[in-house]
Amino acid sequence: MLHVIVNPVAGRGRARATWPKVRAGLEAAGAAFDVQETTGPHHATALAAATPDGATVVAVGGDGTTHEVAKGILGSARTLALVPVGSGDDVAFALGLPRDDAEAALRVLLHGRTRTIDTGVCNGEPFLNALGVGLDAEVGRLVHDAPPALRGVGAYLWAVAVALRDHDVGRMRVTSRAPAGDAVLHDGPSLLISVQNGPRTGGSFRFAPSASVDDGVLDLIRAGDLSRPGTLGLLPRAMLGRHLGHPEVAHHRVTDLRIEAATPRTWHADGEAFPPATSFSVRVRPSSLRVRAP
Repeated sequence: MLHVIVNPVAGRGRARATWPKVRAGLEAAGAAFDVQETTGPHHATALAAATPDGATVVAVGGDGTTHEVAKGILGSARTLALVPVGSGDDVAFALGLPRDDAEAALRVLLHGRTRTIDTGVCNGEPFLNALGVGLDAEVGRLVHDAPPALRGVGAYLWAVAVALRDHDVGRMRVTSRAPAGDAVLHDGPSLLISVQNGPRTGGSFRFAPSASVDDGVLDLIRAGDLSRPGTLGLLPRAMLGRHLGHPEVAHHRVTDLRIEAATPRTWHADGEAFPPATSFSVRVRPSSLRVRAP
């Protein structure tokens, strides 16, 4: 039995349009399934948590839906499966899942393999793909307000332009924690700090090109004291994953870290925005989630 959770508004309606095709494919294959639609924020978490232990729970939506469903099944023997129809679908990208291809997603759903991946947690909030503090989080918050005609990278670039209007490079201290002792990785101006489990964020930006969801570490990407023009100039390089050689960009692999901000900073987990905070405790949870993948 597949337990399907559909977010009908994901991808600005793409989920609602795609689900009938997936339903028809499941019925043609003789698959047993039930389906429920979400009605608002956090509903997917409650629906996922109510499924039987050992169930395969299918998220039909984007990264936000995937985040909520995963939150409801972490720590159990359930398996997460995806039909990616969101604006970014960065979790699907990290797993090698196809976007905008209902038939391919259906094949993975029915015939894919089950694997175990790492997840991260920040201040008690889990994330599958990325945690961001600073500009990246502000962009993630704004992207939901993008004009309806803009989708994907267009909506993200619109949000970047709006966020840069109130450009603020705050001071942040980043400490990597380990049994052998703590190490200060940075203490100074930081435009943004992104902690990646997967390689991509924002639907198009390869912040951590070599990141893997099953290597037991998180990839910390920090952008330092960048001006507005400097930030805009760096974005095309970030889309190609060629930004790591920039003098204001640093890359570290970590398992446990603390981020302390001089002033409250907006933050996100898998694109979901949370109230500003000044302290962030982040760590990896190795091999903590079962997923269906190609």
